Formats: sequence, C-alpha cells, structure tokens
Amino acid sequence: MNPNPLHHDGPRPEAVVHTAAGAKAWRTAVHAQRTAEPDHADFYAMTADLVDTLAAVTGLAEVLAWQVAHYGDTRPVYDDSGVVDPRERLDTAALDLHELAARLRSADRVANTLWSRIGHIGVHDTPTDQQVTSGGIVEVSR
Repeated sequence: MNPNPLHHDGPRPEAVVHTAAGAKAWRTAVHAQRTAEPDHADFYAMTADLVDTLAAVTGLAEVLAWQVAHYGDTRPVYDDSGVVDPRERLDTAALDLHELAARLRSADRVANTLWSRIGHIGVHDTPTDQQVTSGGIVEVSR
C-alpha cells in the first residue's frame, strides 16, 4: 500500500494528465491576455471557452463527489491523522465537492450572462482621413 496519497506509482492517469494540462493552458492564457490588445471578438471567444470550462469543471466536481463519498465502500481506508474516522473525512470531502459544484454552477451563470452581454459589443470602423476632411460624421464613444 502506498502511504503517500499524493504519490501515484506508474504513469499518471489520463484524467490527472488532462486536468494538469487544462490548468497550465488557463495560466498561459492569462499571461498572454495581459499583453494582448483588447478585442471584443477575443472577449467573446474566451468567455465561450470559460463557460465550457466551468461546465466541465462542474461535471468533474460532481463525479469526484460521488467517487469520494463511495471511496471506502470497496477498500480499506485510513486517515493519516489517526484521529479522524476516514469515512467521516471522506463524507466531509464529498460535501466540499458538492459545494464546489454548486458554486461553479453559479459562476457558470455569471459567465453565460457575460458571454451574452459581450456578444452585443462591436467597434465602429475607424474613419479614414477622407471621411473626416469631407465633413463626414464621426462618432466618438467611451
């Protein structure tokens, strides 16, 4: 038995590999956006991906909640503190995952609202010098 629950012998499971890659990709996106020229089309596209990501992470939290709640059903488990009953620890952890899923659903609703709002934003084409000198109307908004 592996006494360190944070260490997995052998190759990393596919789900673990993908969650690590997803987290790295989001950190890279944050870094890239800090230096990017703001563009409403990018806001829309990234918010769509954010909505998709929140839904996926919510699903993962729900799957993990069920798995954690039933983890001790078919295997002997222990709590490394020696003080807390492992079933109690697993039940509490499952409740934490249910809470996480609920908060992610709430964040998903906010992200969907943002996605809808940002989809209505556009930018007027920049007027050419000829349009300005010919007395054309130029709108300026902030």
